[in-house]
Amino acid sequence: MDITPISNEAFAILAECEETKKPFGITVDPKRGDLKFVWAFKIDKAKAHREGFDGVKVKGTITLDNNFPGCPHCGSKQFYICDKCKTVVCWHGQERVTCPHCHMTGTLCRTESFDLRGGGF
Repeated sequence: MDITPISNEAFAILAECEETKKPFGITVDPKRGDLKFVWAFKIDKAKAHREGFDGVKVKGTITLDNNFPGCPHCGSKQFYICDKCKTVVCWHGQERVTCPHCHMTGTLCRTESFDLRGGGF
C-alpha cells in the first residue's frame, strides 16, 4: 500500500477501536484547510502519551487521504468524536454509540468540523 508524503505540520492523535477497545494512532496532516487522516497504526496508550499525541488542539474539517488504511484493528474508515472526552472512535454505522474510552452512550449527529487533540512524532 502506498503511503502519502506528509508535511512538517503533520501530527498524530490517539484514537480507540470501538470493536476491540484497543488504542491506535492516526497521522493527521493539515492540507488546504482540511485535517487529512493520512495513516493509522497500532500503539499503546502509555507510548502515545509519552509521544505527546494528546498535546495539541486543532479545529477543522476532516477528510480521509486516498491511501488511508482505516483502523488497524477493525478496518473501519468511519469515525466519530466523543462529545464528552473528545476521543476519536471507529464507527460502524449505528445511530447509538458507547465510547470505549469514557463509556458515555449517546446518539450521533453529523457535524461539518470539530476539535482534535494530538502531538508530534
